[in-house]
Amino acid sequence: MTIIFKTALRSALMALLAALPLCAGAQVEVDTLAVDSMVVVTDEGHEPRPVLRFGYVSYETALKAMPDYATASKRLAELKAKYDDEARRVADEFNAKYEEFLDGQAGYPATILHKRQGELQELLERNVAFRQESRRLIESAEKDIFAPLHRRLRAAIRTVGRQNGYAFVINIDGNACPFIDSSMGDNVTLMVIDMLK
Repeated sequence: MTIIFKTALRSALMALLAALPLCAGAQVEVDTLAVDSMVVVTDEGHEPRPVLRFGYVSYETALKAMPDYATASKRLAELKAKYDDEARRVADEFNAKYEEFLDGQAGYPATILHKRQGELQELLERNVAFRQESRRLIESAEKDIFAPLHRRLRAAIRTVGRQNGYAFVINIDGNACPFIDSSMGDNVTLMVIDMLK
């Protein structure tokens, strides 16, 4: 078994050594369009190597700075308030019926007691279904309301990235990128915000 393992290991190492020149050659071939946006860095005794420039942006900051953000947030808040009001009304209705049931429970014959319990159970299930459906509808409405803002923001980020010759623009929200070397990348948040005004 060890002979088989050694043979497999030897074959894998030979394949890796054979592929090394291909990897080195792939590093030399660089798209000429990308070279324009690169800075060449040299280390002592080494050949020059290209370094990509990039931008970074706080997506949430730029989104909240958009002129239409307040309007979209207000529309969403109004919709949420309507669903919350209806949920409160339905809960109050259930609570009133439940209290009425508890008050008269001792005096009800068994058939009326079961009927009232069934009504309460049905009302409770409808309330739960309404809350789930409202949550789904609010999430869908939020996506629909903010979709045009997200499209405009992504287009602005793309434009700023292209205008400045960046290979990419990183979203730094949510601690997604805890370290950025500012000598290699630029904060483009203000440029994006200015473009959206």
